Amino acid sequence: MIAGAVRDDAVPRRWRRALRQTGGFLRASRLNALGAGIVAAVVLLAVFGRALAPHDPNHLDLLAALKPPSSAHWFGTDNLGRDLFSRVLAGARISVEVAVIILGLSVAFGTLLGIVAGLVGGLLEEIVMRVTDLFLAFPAFILAAAIAATLGPSLNHTVLALAVVFWPWYTRLARGQVLALREREFVLAARVAGAGTMWIVLRHLLRNVLPIVVVQVSLDVGYAMLATSALSFLGLGAQPPTPEWGAIITDGRSFIQTAWWWPTFPGIALAVTVLGFNLLGDGLRDWIDPRLRGSLGGLQE
Repeated sequence: MIAGAVRDDAVPRRWRRALRQTGGFLRASRLNALGAGIVAAVVLLAVFGRALAPHDPNHLDLLAALKPPSSAHWFGTDNLGRDLFSRVLAGARISVEVAVIILGLSVAFGTLLGIVAGLVGGLLEEIVMRVTDLFLAFPAFILAAAIAATLGPSLNHTVLALAVVFWPWYTRLARGQVLALREREFVLAARVAGAGTMWIVLRHLLRNVLPIVVVQVSLDVGYAMLATSALSFLGLGAQPPTPEWGAIITDGRSFIQTAWWWPTFPGIALAVTVLGFNLLGDGLRDWIDPRLRGSLGGLQE
């Protein structure tokens, strides 16, 4: 019973420690708190935006076409009478989902590949890094646009194109961390004990690489959203009537002089969201970096 009580009490202790660390992160800088607040608001809008939207984002009302912002339509309407406030709210979910999928694919593939290449070394490492360098030799956005154009305009193809662009960065990042770790005592001890490569990767290396990867992901979420919107702006991403922010801006750019609100509000939403994730990423980098916070960045054996 005593052991069970100890185990039950361990969970609240972990939660209390996590809350203290979160509070310390937010108090460390006003920019940290601002970034976390923006990200939290965007995530909430992505989850509940559809329910909060006053209108169906794809509902047509030609009698209300190109109406300026008002109490009935906070962000105005487009040329088909669709409520732009509702479409911006719906677009938050699309942008967040797309960014999560892009980075999920990139991190899963790139990180594991970089860890295995750095640990195994030899010919495998050489092949992996030369392929990685080949992808990095091309300008990232141009390569993504070329892949999306080849596959055909669609949001799914945009996700695939950007995942192809993002994974090499995580491979290089993970491999660099592993090179610094693979000669450490706990890795050598695991090898002597007969542990296999995958056991060493999952048990010893992954947990030490993940904090750095998390920081990079927090920085890349904003870039993934921005790149998705940019491809949609070029006509290679989301197609009508999908209320993706870049697609909304594309549709409204021809009306910038007569209906300034159409491209302006989704553009502001995109800019604020990217700013929030960048502020959060910068704060996490300073908070987790072992050179700046040794207590949180220590190696875990």
